Amino acid sequence: MGITRTATRAFTSEDIDACARLTGDFGSHHMIGIGDRRMTQGVLTLSAVPLLAEPGVHMRELSFTFLAPVYAGDTVTATVRATESEELGEGLVLVTCQVSVVKGDGTTVLTGTGIAELPRTLADDLATETATERN
Repeated sequence: MGITRTATRAFTSEDIDACARLTGDFGSHHMIGIGDRRMTQGVLTLSAVPLLAEPGVHMRELSFTFLAPVYAGDTVTATVRATESEELGEGLVLVTCQVSVVKGDGTTVLTGTGIAELPRTLADDLATETATERN
């Protein structure tokens, strides 16, 4: 398939507060911290993953393993790599993806897989973007 998308995001204490309000996850490790470091919620870490919230994308399946914490002040780079695709008809494509999120120091904090349904036009655009990035 050849589609790869990356995104980089830095997390702040304000992000952790907003996520807590939205999700109800007020765990002390998020709100007070461990030592003097506030840990992001898992769903906040996932928000760095590109493609998950793009218009027209419907996630059918997600499976992630959290390997290391992400703290306020950390910057992560998330990568989604499409490994397989299947035409569904009606202008839709089913894409199987590998996902990884890595902190600036090289620590992998999350790995996993996903299956997404996307419009054929978006799949074509992503493939074109990836081909252009390689040239």
